[in-house]
Amino acid sequence: MTSTPRILGAFGILLILVLIGGWFWKQAGDEARLSIERHNNEAGDASDRARSDFDVCPHGLWDFGAEKCVGAAAGGGD
Repeated sequence: MTSTPRILGAFGILLILVLIGGWFWKQAGDEARLSIERHNNEAGDASDRARSDFDVCPHGLWDFGAEKCVGAAAGGGD
């Protein structure tokens, strides 16, 4: 008869630990997804900027190795 409260107490503690562990697991998953999404957004923005730089460079003046326009500055000059 005295073992029943101990078993229930142990089960309760175990249940609380499992719930806390599940909450931490969910939080870690949310943070990982947000980190990946943030990284993807930054990569997309960098790609858009690079494409825009390439588009405004006069034909034949783009240096693919340096990833920049080697001619006159776009929009500059007279």
